Amino acid sequence: MNIRAKQGHKVIVTPVTINYGYEMDKIHANAYLKVGEVYTVESIDIHDWSSGVTLKEIPDRVFNSVHFEDFKD
Repeated sequence: MNIRAKQGHKVIVTPVTINYGYEMDKIHANAYLKVGEVYTVESIDIHDWSSGVTLKEIPDRVFNSVHFEDFKD
């Protein structure tokens, strides 16, 4: 996904991207995200080695940006 995406940008979780990232990222993603689901970016926090994405639909959790692709209608 575009890590410079603005609030309101739509992203999707795919069967491939759900299993990207560190082991803890994968466990966290599989516990809260659904493959094929479209989510709305609330905010993105960019770090040196990864970027944390907060979603409008799950505002109390932060996910690794590698779990998402940009959604195209």
